Amino acid sequence: MTDETALQLLAVAACVRLLSDAVSGLPFDSVKADGEIRKTVEPPPAIVADPFGGSSSAGLPTRREGFSQMMVSLLLRGNAYCLVLARDTYNRPIRLRVIHPDRVRCEFDKYGVRKYEIDRQPVPSEDVVHLMGMALPEAPTGMSVISYARQAIGLGLAAEEFGARFFGEGAHMTGVVEIDADLDVNRARQIKENFSASHSGLKNSHTVGVLSGGAKWKPISVSPEDAQFLGTRAAQNLDIAMIFGIPPHMLGQVDKTTSWGTGIEQQGLGFLAYTLGPWLGRFEDAWSTMLPKPQSARFNADALLRTDTAGRYAVYTAARSTGILTVNEIRALENYAPVDGGDDIAMPLNSSAPKMKDNEASPTAPKADALGAVL
Repeated sequence: MTDETALQLLAVAACVRLLSDAVSGLPFDSVKADGEIRKTVEPPPAIVADPFGGSSSAGLPTRREGFSQMMVSLLLRGNAYCLVLARDTYNRPIRLRVIHPDRVRCEFDKYGVRKYEIDRQPVPSEDVVHLMGMALPEAPTGMSVISYARQAIGLGLAAEEFGARFFGEGAHMTGVVEIDADLDVNRARQIKENFSASHSGLKNSHTVGVLSGGAKWKPISVSPEDAQFLGTRAAQNLDIAMIFGIPPHMLGQVDKTTSWGTGIEQQGLGFLAYTLGPWLGRFEDAWSTMLPKPQSARFNADALLRTDTAGRYAVYTAARSTGILTVNEIRALENYAPVDGGDDIAMPLNSSAPKMKDNEASPTAPKADALGAVL
């Protein structure tokens, strides 16, 4: 069982695509604690804004591409590796390259510190960014999904192959040719081969068959449901979804009720808490170690929790009336430009426009031209 073989199973490919796209598509920021509040660092450090160099060079991966490759490696192999290519004047990493797990060897030395080899060449551990999935105690690397779940994946692949043969060529005996006379083995084999060559396969479907010599065709009907093909596929999809922590409804299993909550927002909360959260935390921990203290890396998962327009505006109104958010903070969440006076947290909802200076004209007062006529 290899990566390529596992991805041939539709459920595995769908789970890997969903998780890699979800993680790589989230905004990634550097935040700094200001008392009890965390503020976004602007501009963000290079290792956060463009860790793989794609923003400055078309020949290098973008952050989204790099994170997606790392997630695919984590999901299928249990490990993701990056090699530090460049550092700043403070010896902090500013450029990374994603490394295929097959090129990396990792083990503990006698002091319990990981040591790495890339292409059988020793590499300093501080030059390797290593993200691990589920791992056994005292294991230097994570566990590969395609290794510990190879039986479930193999069963799914076998069901896919069975279905292809079932509908393509026929995976069961579709019928028998009955002849009253006694036939020897060679004659029976010849009749079987001639009949199969003329009527089996997709290209010979719906052709007219002709039997002679008193031969009769007796069909044998076996439906896919009777062969438990459809039930096996559904069960395997649920098993693969369980392995990767994907809600069944995201794989098209909508025939049963889900326990992930009611509504898109509740299901998104469950997906974020139980599936995405641990993966996001691994990236945040690894990137936070490369940032100057007290900065830390954080994903902004608010985009996954956005409700419908009416629901968002109801939440904003409650947050504004209780003094949690200002007008400009709400406008920023909706990607609107700030307004004058919108940073006053104590401004009531029914307040009028900010008081203007004496030498400023009211925007609602009528204007007069040079002759004094009211416009």
